[in-house]
Amino acid sequence: MTFSDNRFAEHGFGKSYAWIDFVNSEEFNGFGVRSDHLHDASWRRAFLRRWALGPSFGEQSNVRDLTRARALLRSAAEAIAAGKGLSKRDLKRMNSALRSPAYRVLEKRKGQAFAVEIVPIRRNWTWMQAELIASLGRMLSEGQRHRLKICPNPGCRWLFFDQTRGNTRKWCSDLTCGNRDKVRRYRAQKVAREKQR
Repeated sequence: MTFSDNRFAEHGFGKSYAWIDFVNSEEFNGFGVRSDHLHDASWRRAFLRRWALGPSFGEQSNVRDLTRARALLRSAAEAIAAGKGLSKRDLKRMNSALRSPAYRVLEKRKGQAFAVEIVPIRRNWTWMQAELIASLGRMLSEGQRHRLKICPNPGCRWLFFDQTRGNTRKWCSDLTCGNRDKVRRYRAQKVAREKQR
């Protein structure tokens, strides 16, 4: 599958935080069949463009590094979605990754607005990993942890940020995993009724 910017968005990526998309690069189709988008150069390019992280993951990164970082962020997501805190070990690893060398510059924006920007010394994998973890940090510091959810379909486990007003969304999609759950429950009830006869 080739990911253009439009395809990336249509597929459910690019909606809330970069780190969530990165975790969802390991995608299951709802029936447990896995796709690993980190192996897809078109997905990586679309991801980097959407989150303005630069033209590539850099020469220093390899799929093993990317997979390790994704596992760390998935572990954090599982803890947060379950209402738990981050483990000391994960927090230590994240703080270590956040120490990517950078400097600050004052930039003039439109009109009279100014902004202080953090500019990496090198736009490499180390910096990108720090940006992904900073994305998680922003979500937590904005008090939004209660909106982070994981689709309860065991064959899916898509990570999503619930933007509904009442924070009531349960499934990654009502049309796919939500419908499958309804069908599953209906069949189970039907079997139970037949056993009672």
